[in-house]
Amino acid sequence: MLGELEQKIMNVIWASNCPLKPAQVQSALCCDLAYTTVMTVMKRLTDKGLLTREKKGNTYYYFGTTAKTDYAKNHLRKLFDSLVDSYGNVAISEFVGSLKDNPKDIQKLVDYLNNQDDQS
Repeated sequence: MLGELEQKIMNVIWASNCPLKPAQVQSALCCDLAYTTVMTVMKRLTDKGLLTREKKGNTYYYFGTTAKTDYAKNHLRKLFDSLVDSYGNVAISEFVGSLKDNPKDIQKLVDYLNNQDDQS
């Protein structure tokens, strides 16, 4: 799971069509963060495998290693698997129960499950 600043930085990276310098990310964040803070977090994201960097001259340019939707799918799959492994049917029933107050979400789940049958 990403921390708040990591998530904000990744959102900037994912929204960009090209590699970015830390200063560009800092500027896009629109807050009073020190350049070194942004650079440090981007280095950590690189160490985690979410960013990669390329040196051009004296400057590193960073870009994501995966699309935002792919990251979300992978992360949510791991989270859900962990919850089911730890809590079994309780995790599944709570997930389904959380949908009961929103018929649109239930319909999305039904549509998704029906589409999975078509793709099998």
